[in-house]
Amino acid sequence: MVVKCRKVLGIPNHTELDYRQFVGWLAGRKPELSRDTWRQYKASVVFFLEGEAQKGNAVAGEALETLSQIDVTGCVKKTYKTSARKQKKVPLKEFKMIIKYLDRNPSPWGEDLERWVSASLLTGLRPAEWAGASFGMVDGEKALIVINAKATNGRAHGPTRSILLGGLSDDERQMIADHVDRANEWEQAQQYDKFYHGVAATLARVVRKIWATKDAYPTLYSMRHQFAANAKASGFTREEIAALMGHAVDNTATEHYGRKTAGFDMIRVRPDPKEVTKIRAVFKERVATPHPKVAPKNAPVLKPTHAKNKTDEKK
Repeated sequence: MVVKCRKVLGIPNHTELDYRQFVGWLAGRKPELSRDTWRQYKASVVFFLEGEAQKGNAVAGEALETLSQIDVTGCVKKTYKTSARKQKKVPLKEFKMIIKYLDRNPSPWGEDLERWVSASLLTGLRPAEWAGASFGMVDGEKALIVINAKATNGRAHGPTRSILLGGLSDDERQMIADHVDRANEWEQAQQYDKFYHGVAATLARVVRKIWATKDAYPTLYSMRHQFAANAKASGFTREEIAALMGHAVDNTATEHYGRKTAGFDMIRVRPDPKEVTKIRAVFKERVATPHPKVAPKNAPVLKPTHAKNKTDEKK
């Protein structure tokens, strides 16, 4: 947003940006933003300004005080931009319908899509994070090592996060490994964008085939929202959810991701306990939450029905 602000206001990169001016520019965009979008933008800028103020920047402190007093008044109640049609949850019934459609209607990207949505529901990765994912061991347990996408702007608890996979079945772990292999193949070929857009476009086509008149449609990122909802429903603490999702603070998932009532599956992955201690607590009225429940033996297993894709679409 800072880059866009400079461009719109004609402020050169070599000129120091007055954060009060930045907040004024952001507030001026409210008539074109939905209330949810404004809240997300505001939370991001508040986090940024807090960091600058802690460094002793008095102007950032003034800007932060001004921004804290600006609410959603003036935002549009509903926007018809593409983002407004992105679904922030994937009910179990809809997930099964997507998988059923893919099984009955093979396509070049179908198997990759089935693995992608299943692996994302199990682990909560952002679509971009699969490109650099790898496997390792944490205290003797197999873990998915993820390069946090938001680490460079201070919105992650560290450069990487570890997702412990001991609670998953062998088939689920293998399916995630297959997806990581595919993502890394495309990344190493410097064509990950092609891989992502091919799978994302297939999902967009499939959901519109299944539901012709929905107000909002599932996207690859919707799986991350559903993961957050499942984690909340499973009884994980805010700090544990933040560690699993790669957040720096404990309120991001609470305010911007899927609701607890939308959860449908027990989360069977766990965060590295050492990373949980790095989460910064900003949720003011903290409420004790129960320890994560143990998944029953008959818990739903999210895995593709196909064997590993042997067709290399890059050729």
